[in-house]
Amino acid sequence: MKKTFLLIILLPIIGFSQMRNRLNSTDLNRYELKGNVKEMVFKEYEPRFSNDTTYTLELYDFLGPSNFKLEFNKYGNLKKKSELRTENDSIKVGAIWNYKYDNKNRILQEKRFSFQYSKDTITWNYEYVGDSIINVRQLDKTYKILYYTYIEKGNFEFLNHANSDSSYVTKRLYSYDKFNRVIRSEDYENKEFVQDLRITSYKDTITSNKFKEVVIWTKHNNSFYNEFEYNENDNSIKMIIGNFNKNDTSINRYEYEYDKFGNWIEKRHFGWRGKLSTVFRREIKYYE
Repeated sequence: MKKTFLLIILLPIIGFSQMRNRLNSTDLNRYELKGNVKEMVFKEYEPRFSNDTTYTLELYDFLGPSNFKLEFNKYGNLKKKSELRTENDSIKVGAIWNYKYDNKNRILQEKRFSFQYSKDTITWNYEYVGDSIINVRQLDKTYKILYYTYIEKGNFEFLNHANSDSSYVTKRLYSYDKFNRVIRSEDYENKEFVQDLRITSYKDTITSNKFKEVVIWTKHNNSFYNEFEYNENDNSIKMIIGNFNKNDTSINRYEYEYDKFGNWIEKRHFGWRGKLSTVFRREIKYYE
């Protein structure tokens, strides 16, 4: 049986996610793509309404990047990722990621080259120590060097993140069920007590479809929950957000269009007022 690692990694722009999934599944699985996908272009659009029913779609590109081109190898893992940004009414590549793997198909290095804004290069180098520890070093112009240490202990995973002199340290703790799904996450940030607590339950024992997620933000003195409904393709069609403090709820709905392989190529998000809020489109190419 393949040994599992319980880990977390800092993904550029996207934020923290679990390395356990990355080492025991493919990037296609993590992006919830079906079939032998070669390339996917993901774009996010904001509808601009001229009246209640008529609108045009404008590519969303504000603050952080929202649009990407992903290229996968035949093993289902990323070999290149391009960040797409708007510039003078055209789409430009703002940054690219390149990936290297070892002979076990484990990530060894990812490198991000930026062509806009800071024009920095960020490198993440991975070192596997036995079967329970992974060390990652992040190198860039801004922070010089950052360290991430991921340690596995049973159904728990620990992340310790520090700068070069350990003057700034953050911590995270994740708990998993026997189906390798996160059921509890604790983000301490740089404090001694939990800043963000999330408890998750699931629809069944087969999929990773969430049933309910409870979020407690101690730093904001706020708590809320999310409930999910899915269609036959395991895509979320409804998310109910409830606020414990105010005892009210809001509903977000989603509609999809699919290609012949069962991958969605358009996703429409309707906000709590029932109005179209965002349109996501995916252009997908497959290996023959």
